[in-house]
Amino acid sequence: MTAYSESNADDPSVVVVHEDLTYAERDAGDLKLDLYVPKPDAGDNRPPLVVYIHGGAWIYETRKNAPDLERFAAEWNCALASVSYRLAAVPDDVDLPFDVDPENPTPRGVFPDPIIDVKAAIRWCRAHADTYGFNGEHIAAWGSSAGGHLAALAGVVDDVTDIAGDAYPAESVRKAVEPTESGAVQAVIDWYGVHDLLELPGIEETPESLLLGGPLSANQDRARRASPVTYVTPDDPPFCIMHGREDEVVSVEQSCLLFDELANAGVDAAFYDLHDLGHVWGGDSERTAMAALESGDHAQTVTATATTRTECDETTTGPLLVSHPPAGPDAIGTFLERTLREGAGDGSASR
Repeated sequence: MTAYSESNADDPSVVVVHEDLTYAERDAGDLKLDLYVPKPDAGDNRPPLVVYIHGGAWIYETRKNAPDLERFAAEWNCALASVSYRLAAVPDDVDLPFDVDPENPTPRGVFPDPIIDVKAAIRWCRAHADTYGFNGEHIAAWGSSAGGHLAALAGVVDDVTDIAGDAYPAESVRKAVEPTESGAVQAVIDWYGVHDLLELPGIEETPESLLLGGPLSANQDRARRASPVTYVTPDDPPFCIMHGREDEVVSVEQSCLLFDELANAGVDAAFYDLHDLGHVWGGDSERTAMAALESGDHAQTVTATATTRTECDETTTGPLLVSHPPAGPDAIGTFLERTLREGAGDGSASR
């Protein structure tokens, strides 16, 4: 990236931080975001925006569970916003294989509440771009795990009202926040997300059952409407997907399914298949995930829709594209440069 040199990428003086901005007032409580905006360069060019969506099985964690967004705002010369969204409630009699902080202040809800909130945050950011000094025409979504699911969904669904179908009432997808703004994004970075809920176990007391308000086996149409693969069309924005083959929380097959749908539709996409990495790249949280990704020379296969490829499965040996940097900050920075700057001439915020 050109506006900030490597020597000042870690200098907080080049990034203005706005914390705890309320973007939506819900019955369940206010939703907030944290915003990191690089100072304008000498030409006063406003940076594009990346909206970060945290993981946590749609149940736990907060927007503070994010990589070093201040660092990457400077390094990539992009504004970054880490957003809260309504999390699924956990009944007292449900025993999950992980701890859920009872003090987490994030409001609770069921699908489609999380994607309603993410889209509201995108529209709010677009409406307030001039106030905070970034380019609201060029916005990417970046998410991890459950956040990867929501980032992918934000990419393939322009207007959140399209999610309703016969599964959800129109009132559940009403746009209360900046309804005249577009919720479309121009690029998606998807880390080990869930993309087809119908491929998950259809049992009770799983994160996906809490997300939907009931077991998948009894909520097939809701699960389909909550799955990014349902909505893929040739008009979708470019995707950069990264997933580890050793992921025992979300199978790499979930990313294979989405990549295949994008490829079949002719959507620009790159899939980083990381051979030896698991969930969160082996880090203990999303706060350390990027450091874990940067910590070694990881075997990987990069497949892009612009090339001839083999079937996406555990044994794929598709070409390693030398034009794609190894998975990590450089790869994401290059992807954002190509999609939010070089490839952003049409200003397609109104898609």
